[in-house]
Amino acid sequence: MEIKEAQGVVKEFSERNGWEDFPNIDKIDHLHEELVEVSQYLRYKNKEERIKFVKENKDLFTNEIGDIMFGLCRLSNQLGVDLTEGFEKTKDKAFEKYRGKKSEVNIIDKKSLGNNNDN
Repeated sequence: MEIKEAQGVVKEFSERNGWEDFPNIDKIDHLHEELVEVSQYLRYKNKEERIKFVKENKDLFTNEIGDIMFGLCRLSNQLGVDLTEGFEKTKDKAFEKYRGKKSEVNIIDKKSLGNNNDN
């Protein structure tokens, strides 16, 4: 599913439930809570422990990221922001900021190898 489609699905879901799309601080707080929850799973672990924990709890993180994505779509709808457009603008700024630096080379190398699932 594309980002734009996901945002539309969340909009339809909200409408079916009678939820209005207007700027709401509660959704921002909800996203913050979800991010803190994910952070708590990894806090106070070294790199190897974090990697192991994520591998052993992939379903947990899949569900948590799904919650965050759903909430982000909802917030975007409330703010009248096209999530795809926002992502594209941020991506362009990040690529410009790190042009010629190691992070850009790693992204390009991974894509050329067919592995574009990494950040």
